[in-house]
Amino acid sequence: MSGTVEAPAFRPLSGRSLFITGLGIGQICSWGSLYYAFPLVAEAMGRDLGWSKPDLYGAATLGLILAGLASYPVGIAIDRGYGRLVMAAGSALAGLLLLAWSQVEGRLAFTACVAGIGILQAATLYEPAFAVVARRSGATGARAGITALTLWGGFASTVFIPLVQMLIDIEGWRGALMVLGGINLVLCAGLHAAVIDPAADHPVPAGAAKTGSGGVVRAVMRQPTFWALALA
Repeated sequence: MSGTVEAPAFRPLSGRSLFITGLGIGQICSWGSLYYAFPLVAEAMGRDLGWSKPDLYGAATLGLILAGLASYPVGIAIDRGYGRLVMAAGSALAGLLLLAWSQVEGRLAFTACVAGIGILQAATLYEPAFAVVARRSGATGARAGITALTLWGGFASTVFIPLVQMLIDIEGWRGALMVLGGINLVLCAGLHAAVIDPAADHPVPAGAAKTGSGGVVRAVMRQPTFWALALA
């Protein structure tokens, strides 16, 4: 009798599955509202409030630094099976911060909102979504799903840059942020809660628990195709 325990068989994940489609729509909306919208809103804010670009983009830089720092605990939480909680709560909190941002009058409140959104990018954008996909299908089946998810996310700038500019033109930057906040609260949080099901994840062998999803994500992110799509 052998003492070796075989890793469970992971099924390949179709890029057309409801799971990937839901995550993909979430990526379009998350990238569009939490990343691509910032320069447009910042420009309108600067004109309205008389703030300089260093005032505005300094907060964004702080947010990016905090996103990098937050990625490690987020990854640990997802590897422990909390992907639904991380991404759904991340989207809901991001929505609340966008709503709070729409009401700011001072630089301190603005910086707090943008820094908080930066932290929540670590819970809502590509890397947590890729980790969730890897937990669903494993290292041997995740690449197709991650590639499809990257394609979905590549549409974020195409969809949201004109949408956000239209909202600013019609409703002003405060109204635009309120709409973006609602998208995160209702659509993104709802999609993440609906399609991410920890019960559907395959069990991870004890020896692979530390590197399972992270290894897949890093392997995909080393591919030139990933960056070509992500930066498109």
